[in-house]
Amino acid sequence: MKTIELNEARRLVAEGADMTKEQRLKVQHERLRELVEYARANSPYFAKLYADVPADFTISDLPITEKPTLLAHYDDWVTDRRIHLNDVLEYVNRDASKDTGLFLGQYSALRTSGSTGNPLPMVRDDYHNKIHGQLIAQRLLTGTDGNVLDISKHKRASIIHMSNGASSYGAFNRMRAAHPECANNLLGISVLEPVDKIVEKLNAFQPETMAGYPSMIVQLAVEQLQGRLHVNIKHIVTSAEMLSEENFHLLRQAFQCPVGNNYCMTEGGEVAMTHNCPHLHINEDWIIVEPVDKDLNLLGESEQWSDGVLITDLSNFVQPIIRYHVGDVIRIRPSSEPCCLLPIMEIKGRTFGFFTMGGRSFSVSGLFAKTETWPDVMRFQFVQTDDNSIEVRAVCKKEPEKTLPALCEYLKAFLAEQGCPNGNFTWSTKPFIPNKQGGKIPIYVKL
Repeated sequence: MKTIELNEARRLVAEGADMTKEQRLKVQHERLRELVEYARANSPYFAKLYADVPADFTISDLPITEKPTLLAHYDDWVTDRRIHLNDVLEYVNRDASKDTGLFLGQYSALRTSGSTGNPLPMVRDDYHNKIHGQLIAQRLLTGTDGNVLDISKHKRASIIHMSNGASSYGAFNRMRAAHPECANNLLGISVLEPVDKIVEKLNAFQPETMAGYPSMIVQLAVEQLQGRLHVNIKHIVTSAEMLSEENFHLLRQAFQCPVGNNYCMTEGGEVAMTHNCPHLHINEDWIIVEPVDKDLNLLGESEQWSDGVLITDLSNFVQPIIRYHVGDVIRIRPSSEPCCLLPIMEIKGRTFGFFTMGGRSFSVSGLFAKTETWPDVMRFQFVQTDDNSIEVRAVCKKEPEKTLPALCEYLKAFLAEQGCPNGNFTWSTKPFIPNKQGGKIPIYVKL
């Protein structure tokens, strides 16, 4: 396991923010060489994959990797020979509210969503965790009064998907376990709860900082502006979905506080984040982001939207992510902002939003969270056909005529519990409806 002292991690992240573009790219390549050599020496999978990679390689010499292949070779992919797929899955599926110990006594572990295939468990070492922790502390939280983040003095609410294996839920439980004396200052709320219930809990708790999915936090901003929610928030952090510039300013208007947005993924960690501004800046000293077209040709900094992106995390040595292909649709442009000279990433993918049914407002995140683990469902899309009806379009491993009717009844019962008894769900295996502007297939569409 690669480790690092906290002060050293703090120094390296601080240095990166002050580097010129040329200096950052030089450091980036040095870190890439170290990671590749470590992976080749300690991972049987990478040893074979990189057998013909020259000693003086550039990143374009390295093969592209993808989730299904890595998952199929999991035990040979990881660099610690004690790590096995079944053990990691057992760990991430444990009751994390009761067992907050580290995997093998030294690693954190979490899993990706299963909405586009089998969930991928990711193990993270001390080096990754401290570097990415400092990226959050020094970059995402720019402009924040550090005192307000002290949970011994200030209350924090997290509106998240509270299920085992979810990264946000794992982080919440680890914080609660590390600071038992501050338990009364931490509130976890499931994103599956009705908005009015969430508002009721927040009004009673009166948090001073708040974290959650953009689609949910935007709903709460509307509740605040309309007077149903009345909290004095001093800092907000959103992640896992796109936060538009319009909604960034809506949050600031509603809560009158700094807003941070973190583009992160289970595989790559903190890829890009805001720096007290609406735009996502790539942490290119620690993450390599390569936009590609449908033929996997590199686009670089361009006005063209990508058909995918290759991610390399330069800080995870136990489960290396190197040129890992994901389907997010992005483009990169240089920054001209005084707040930060790191390049700006614009993203179209991973936007959920919210919908209205039966005169009530719901987050699409709730339907997503309920559907993503439904047996045999590989991909899905919610198509709202009228004010009270949603069609679930899905690709199933087998027998959609059995799988999808049961899912529809489950979602209907779920909305009934949230105060919408007349919601109607139907199913279909029709093709998904694409984004009208191009890009990733949206999770939710309203006809």
